[in-house]
Amino acid sequence: MKFRLTIGFSLGLIFIVLFTFFAAVIAVIDYRVTSKLDGVLWTVPAKIYSRPLELAERSLLNIKNLERELDMLSYVSSDEPETPGQYKLTKDNLKIYLRGYQDQRSGIFEVSFEGKQVISIRNQLGIAEDFIRLEPIAIGGMYPSHMEDRVLLNWPDVPQVLIDTILVVEDQNFFNHYGVSFKSISRAFFKNIQAGEIEQGGSTITQQLAKSLFFSSEQTIRRKIMEAIASLLIELHYSKEEILLAYINDVFLAQSGRRAIHGFGMGSQHFFGTSIENLSKDQIALLVGMLKGPSLYNPRRNPNNATNRRNLVLRILNRANKISNTELETLLQNDLGISSPNYRTETKYPAFHDLVRIELQKNFNESELRTKGLAIETNLDPVLQESLQKNIVKSKKELVRKYGNKLLDIEGAAIAVDITNGEIKAVVGSTSPSSYGFNRSINAIRPIGSLVKPLIYLTALDKYNDYTLTTILDDSKLSLISGGKVWEPDNFNKKFHGEIPLHVALWQSYNIASARLGLDVGYEPVEEIFANLGITKQVPNYPSLFIGSFELSPFEAIQAYQTIAGDGFYTPIRSVRQIKDTAGDIELSYPYSIEQRIRPEPITLLKFALQQTFIRGTARGYSKKEIENWNAGGKTGTSDDQRDSWFVGFAGDLLLLVWLGFDDNRPTPLTGRTGAFQVWKNVINDINPPSTEKTILPRVEYIWTDLKDGLLSGEACKNSIKVPFIKGTEPTKIPDVRRKCASKKQQSTETILDRLREVFEGGQG
Repeated sequence: MKFRLTIGFSLGLIFIVLFTFFAAVIAVIDYRVTSKLDGVLWTVPAKIYSRPLELAERSLLNIKNLERELDMLSYVSSDEPETPGQYKLTKDNLKIYLRGYQDQRSGIFEVSFEGKQVISIRNQLGIAEDFIRLEPIAIGGMYPSHMEDRVLLNWPDVPQVLIDTILVVEDQNFFNHYGVSFKSISRAFFKNIQAGEIEQGGSTITQQLAKSLFFSSEQTIRRKIMEAIASLLIELHYSKEEILLAYINDVFLAQSGRRAIHGFGMGSQHFFGTSIENLSKDQIALLVGMLKGPSLYNPRRNPNNATNRRNLVLRILNRANKISNTELETLLQNDLGISSPNYRTETKYPAFHDLVRIELQKNFNESELRTKGLAIETNLDPVLQESLQKNIVKSKKELVRKYGNKLLDIEGAAIAVDITNGEIKAVVGSTSPSSYGFNRSINAIRPIGSLVKPLIYLTALDKYNDYTLTTILDDSKLSLISGGKVWEPDNFNKKFHGEIPLHVALWQSYNIASARLGLDVGYEPVEEIFANLGITKQVPNYPSLFIGSFELSPFEAIQAYQTIAGDGFYTPIRSVRQIKDTAGDIELSYPYSIEQRIRPEPITLLKFALQQTFIRGTARGYSKKEIENWNAGGKTGTSDDQRDSWFVGFAGDLLLLVWLGFDDNRPTPLTGRTGAFQVWKNVINDINPPSTEKTILPRVEYIWTDLKDGLLSGEACKNSIKVPFIKGTEPTKIPDVRRKCASKKQQSTETILDRLREVFEGGQG
């Protein structure tokens, strides 16, 4: 009896231990299930997008660039657009079937052009629309450590055809089982034997979800038991719709570089460039078919396998009476319709991504950026960005061919900004712009050379009672003591040019005249102008400042020129437009702010001189018509020993700055014209910005003057140039030698002003 009690006790103890163990296992699995599936289901990376292209009535448009962007968005040219993502483009008309984006509904729209201007937009009912918006291009993301990428769908977002296809192929008895279905296992076994290939799986959707979320792919009895327990617990806690939605958002579909593509929302974007609701039945069949082997049936790598698998899924749908025989035959003939691959790693544009990250970190911590699923709409223009990347590479090759292998290591950076609002449209930080690494657009702090001169000249022109564009400057030898040493600046051509008008000294970039002007206006006024232009660095009090020994990054330099190009209105340049949360609500917007820092009249005078850089100076080569259409202006810059080559210029509404040089600061054979300007020119020629209207100021008038002495002249006189003046500051004297060629108006102007001056001076005496 005692022996029996001992055995019974032992068996009971074993039972209690096993029961406790299994209860603990179930409790642990239950905790994992509920903690994973409750609340935020997955860490979702922040997604970074370009700006959406908006076409509005009366807006200007480059047709070639529009076609390039449509290609980047994977829109397909068609004789008659019938499905989302198709368009027909002629020289004066665009008919496009939009995929839809946020408030922009999907549908067919017709846009009519006249020259480069949009004259009308109508929907498919013929009703006029103010504007339409194309979806932005995904350009990158900020991923959690596991590098999973997904677009979360809500139940209303899931098309019925996707639900039908998943259930028919993966789990026909889904709504009738409790997580594990022996009937499904048996049916799949016999179906696959009958078909001679894998048509159906035996695991339920719940089991597949449990395996994906909680367990490895090892084929062991232990894992199968754990998976079954997790499946039963999932069914206990959640509705069938919640389970199916979790499955739809979680399935693994592809590997894109380091990025794992999960869920049908992301799969649709990755393979077809559009949202899931725009997919046709055969496209959905392709995605569902990939579940059996994401690599084997990847349509980009294995199109034949993918086609066969898609067709098999379509036939299964037909046998389940989900599509008709006629529809089946039509769908079987369709191409796969795969779009061009989008970005394959963290970002398509590393330098721009750095700027975005810097702006975001002012308002979000790293964890939020990697888990909250934020949608970040930037100001990036994808066509301009691609052009900037292509042309900095192209320009380097041209320079290497011209100057030899000593330029193989030349590096560069460039930034393009919209003059009207300070939006950063494109950035490169290297002559290998797709590579990660040192971002020279924000981190290369270099002497800006002659790029500093317009800032010095603006300081003078802002004192318009003391300086005009024809104020005579001295470009003779200069020698002074600076820092205990003799400082004797020289001009690039090693020549002196005597007395010359101020505007000539600027567009010819004469060093000595510029140094004398800087010394005349003084350090404090220069520092004040620098601050108004957005330069926050301390301005050094030594004379070499005035000819370029002042260091800035390309980002800092273009901020200063943004204010000049914007007619004296300062606006902080920025890369981000707005941020939305997963619900599509705006979480943070970045509206542009604007502040008039400098009066527009002195800026107009300065911009005239910068335009002469293109007409007569170091950036000559464009036709007068092109320069006037764009209201172009710019400045070359070359630092000591030609260590840095700079060019900054505006054309239309675009401001573009380029820097070239070696990272180790050794000399180059390049000047601003022969180096950076070549990159600028290649980009502008490629983009061909729309024309802009010239700003007309009532207080500014244009007067014919002489290029050498700056005094009054006439249109018929030699060496004459029409120069802007703030009224009341224009020259009043015409030398006798030019009286015959000067107009009567010029001579009468001289007489009236001379008389007024005599009266005024007499009254003062």
